[in-house]
Amino acid sequence: MRLADISRPAAPRRWAARLAALLALLALILFPVEWLGARWPAVGRALDHAFPDDLAHAIAHASLFLLLGLLALAIWPALRARPLRYAGLLLAGLGQELFQLLFKRRALAPDDGRDLLVDALGLALAFALAWMWRRSAAARIAQRAR
Repeated sequence: MRLADISRPAAPRRWAARLAALLALLALILFPVEWLGARWPAVGRALDHAFPDDLAHAIAHASLFLLLGLLALAIWPALRARPLRYAGLLLAGLGQELFQLLFKRRALAPDDGRDLLVDALGLALAFALAWMWRRSAAARIAQRAR
């Protein structure tokens, strides 16, 4: 978002829509879907079908955190210059794992750590994609200026 965009009436609505999307994604990430699957058999079967193995589970984790990172960077572009604050988004992954532990009533397991690493990978990929997009846009602008 450019500074000139802020004065336009559509800019606050765009920002609000992005924030709403980010909050909805955070709610989806933190919601214990396995609990829902246990309470609602149709959802449980759908989850078993959608995530039949560890690879599908890992892809889902990485994808959610890729989206979370991209949305966060779209809403708060200053996070690009503050990677440690951006890494704070991993707290959503920690919250997700804690909710799962509460639901399952069990101690930490090795796959909990793996899930957090996959979440971090999704966030890192989002950061890299945003960086590449920004460099590409800057190169296009520089080329047009010639």
